[in-house]
Amino acid sequence: MSHSTPTADTGAATTSTADVIDLTTPVLDPASGPSGPGGPIPTDQLKRRIRAELPEDTFERQPLRALWFIPIVATVVACAGAVIVTRPPWYLAILAGLVMGQCFAAGGFLGHEVLHGAVVKNKKLQYFLGYLAFAPMLVSPSLWKVWHNQVHHAKTNMGNADPDSFGTLARYEKAPSTRFVTKLAPGSGHPASYFFFAYWFLFHGQIVLWIQTKYMRGFARFNRRRAVIDSAIALAIWITVAVLAGPFYALFIVALPIVVTNMIVMGYIATNHFMRPMTEKNDPVENSMSVNTLAIVDKMHFNFSHHVEHHLFPTMSGKHLPRVRTWMLDNHADRYVSPSHLRAIAYLYKTPRVFLDADTLVDPADPERRVDIHDLTVELLS
Repeated sequence: MSHSTPTADTGAATTSTADVIDLTTPVLDPASGPSGPGGPIPTDQLKRRIRAELPEDTFERQPLRALWFIPIVATVVACAGAVIVTRPPWYLAILAGLVMGQCFAAGGFLGHEVLHGAVVKNKKLQYFLGYLAFAPMLVSPSLWKVWHNQVHHAKTNMGNADPDSFGTLARYEKAPSTRFVTKLAPGSGHPASYFFFAYWFLFHGQIVLWIQTKYMRGFARFNRRRAVIDSAIALAIWITVAVLAGPFYALFIVALPIVVTNMIVMGYIATNHFMRPMTEKNDPVENSMSVNTLAIVDKMHFNFSHHVEHHLFPTMSGKHLPRVRTWMLDNHADRYVSPSHLRAIAYLYKTPRVFLDADTLVDPADPERRVDIHDLTVELLS
């Protein structure tokens, strides 16, 4: 298992057994499972095996999935229009807002698939559909393709190089902005952390656009002007809807859908990598995590719960990711981490977000509070 160890001053902190998650199950030795006595097989070899053993159509684009944008967008327009025109009772306005939030989240999951090239080949159509998907969260498709496809997928959990990571203790100690956002994260113990899911995707999108794109190497060729224009148009649309609805009804068809969308989307994203080790090489089985949820929820969210599978094959349609999950469970269940969705979220609040080293999470506000990620993995696998 190849891990990187960032430079961090750990001399001032001593581990207290009372502050480490108590896990009595023996630590899993990756070399003892079906991966073989030489340890886990390399990612490239693993992917070749999966490709060879799954049906060929598993890896084909699924263009008909783009048609899902028609009912998604139509439902959003119908809900917003009905509230603006009819001024319904508050309880019906709440229902409209909840439905809009679900549609925005589903559209975002499908747009994520589209912008990976898993649905349609045409770049202009990808961009158009991507805009429909991400505009509600003020994120430009051009930003998403660089931020997510190019940087995050290439640098997943590689310490401070991953824009989705809260980074290392060394970064925390040097960067005031990291110290601020870490307090907002699940597991920090700060009161603000309990509101994290309600706004983080929208908030983080702006952090990436205005801050991270300026100093992270992966954004060197990023077209900021285009992304800013895209986000400004999306904001103008939201303002127009709010003005048409008026202050009272804007709460239901602007504020509520945004909160619901953030909660659904972050309910997945926060579980994807925050509790996995840092790695020197991009090993999705090691640095990523899937979750198990209800079958109907997987249908509604286009199998976004299958995240290890997605990182193994980013251009694969979500339609066929369950085939990869089945293969992983049949062949590498000892390494494939996929707890129940609710359990994963619960553990986010039990564990800190900053890396002390590749295999240890630490609470910078209480350095004696540490979690060994390998022990945590065993607990999540049990």
